[in-house]
Order: sequence, then structure tokens, then C-alpha cells
Amino acid sequence: MPLAGSERAQGQSLIKPHLCNLSGSATALNGIIVERNLERPHAERYGLPGKSPKHVVVFPAAATAKLEWSDDGRRRELQFSRGDAIINPAGLFTAPRWNIELEMVLVGIDPHFMSRAAEQLGSRPRVDLTPQFRFRDPLLEQLATALVREFERKDLPPDHLYAESLASAFVAHLIKNYSAAGVRELTVRGGLPSQRLRRVMEHINGNLGAKITIEAMANLAGLSASHFMALFKRSTGLSPHQYVAGRRLEQAIALLKHTSLPIADVALRTGFADQSHLTRTMRHHLRTTPKALRAG
Repeated sequence: MPLAGSERAQGQSLIKPHLCNLSGSATALNGIIVERNLERPHAERYGLPGKSPKHVVVFPAAATAKLEWSDDGRRRELQFSRGDAIINPAGLFTAPRWNIELEMVLVGIDPHFMSRAAEQLGSRPRVDLTPQFRFRDPLLEQLATALVREFERKDLPPDHLYAESLASAFVAHLIKNYSAAGVRELTVRGGLPSQRLRRVMEHINGNLGAKITIEAMANLAGLSASHFMALFKRSTGLSPHQYVAGRRLEQAIALLKHTSLPIADVALRTGFADQSHLTRTMRHHLRTTPKALRAG
């Protein structure tokens, strides 16, 4: 959700350093940064090094705003409304400036990361994103908004597996719909072959207390991240992050019931950030606490 007034913890954007950063993932995600930033009005970009090394997708939050930018040396301008978006491929210099102060969600994607994703999706590795000025894609906006909000939660720490799932879906949608090559359609009818599913399950069960990533599971299955997520859900009825969260909670319950380990140790052994994280999760899902569960 947008932050206002004194709630804004202003730092420097990692995607566009001239912007004031309000929140975001920082470097928590591999190959992607998502941020909520503040743009100052009439921030002149001429004369500054302006070719971004990242692919950048911008979702301005203003009800209405005017953008001016450079296109092959010609100055252009468009009126934007809430829901409009921009795709600025890596290396494209547009020198943008807005007429008002506004918040915006930015997604910055490392081109090497996108190339690997494209290759796994069946596209050629070189991804030539098509520049888009003022377009609408509700799904892309929904994914970006959900992604940045995951790093703005105050009740629980970010669910990195869920965030990775959102990021993979965002990149796959971008490649499929806004690159020159696109991707071939993926078939998900059969689910994961039993041997590959078993390999993934063993990895999950053996690493509940460690960081489990979509990339690692997809590699074990020999698939791209987006293809893996589709087939995993087809096989289990759950998304990977839902399944891992459930297994962590199940294991925590078993340790609380059948061992005398301190609750803080139980939390760490089952992949929770700390005892408070475990307590909040159990209260949310089970309407009880680790202490109450252990007491019987």
C-alpha cells in the first residue's frame, strides 16, 4: 500500500538512483528488484548517464499525470491515468520527467536473468523487449503490486518463496507478450513425472530449515521456473510456496508435540524467521500458539 507523509522512509532507488525509494525488495530476489518509489516533478534527466542497465517496467500511481520523454532526439509527451504502464528496455535512454510528484512501482530486471528465463521457456536467449509507452496490462500490474506489497508487510517477514513465484510469473508474462520472439506454449496436462516430483519433495523435506528457492526446485525438475510451478500445482493441487509453507508448519507442530526443543529452536529448524514468526503463523492458521499447542 502507498506510504504517506512521515511514514516514508526515503532512501535511494536501486533501479533509478534519482528516485526516492519508499519500500521494496532491495537485493533479496535473484535478478529482479521491485520498488515503490517517489518521483519529483520536473526532474530533468538531460546530461545524466541515462541508459539503464536493467529492463524497467513502471506503474505510475497518480490518477492523472503528464510524462515528457525523448524519442530519437524528439521530445514527446503523453497524459497518463492510473493503470497505465511503461516498458523501458535496457539501454534505452528516454530522459523522462513528470509534471507532478507521484509514487510509482518499478520492476527492474537484469538482462542476463531474463535471457536465462527466456531460454528455459523455449525462446531464444536474447530478449529484445519492445518499448511500450502508456499501455495497460492488468495482470502484469497485479503481479508487480503483489510483489512489492510482499516486502511491505508489517505482520510477517516476506515470504521469499512466494515472492520468487510472483517474480517468475512476471518475467514469463513479459517475455511472452512484450518480446520479439515470445515463447512457445507450455503443456501442463500430465503434471510432474513421479521421479522428478519425488526428487523435489526430498529436497523440500530435507531443507525445511534452510532457504528453499523456486530456481533450485525447478533445476531439480529440469524445467523453467514458470513451467515447474504449473506442473507442480497440477501434481499436488498446491503452488510450491503453499506446499512448502504447509510442510514447515506440519514439521513445527510435530516438533512441538514430540520433542522438548525450545520454541525458538523449533522455529529456526522449520524455516521460520524466529519464534514470533512461528507464533504469528500458527495463530493465523490454527488459532493457537506454539506454547498452547505444546501444553496440550
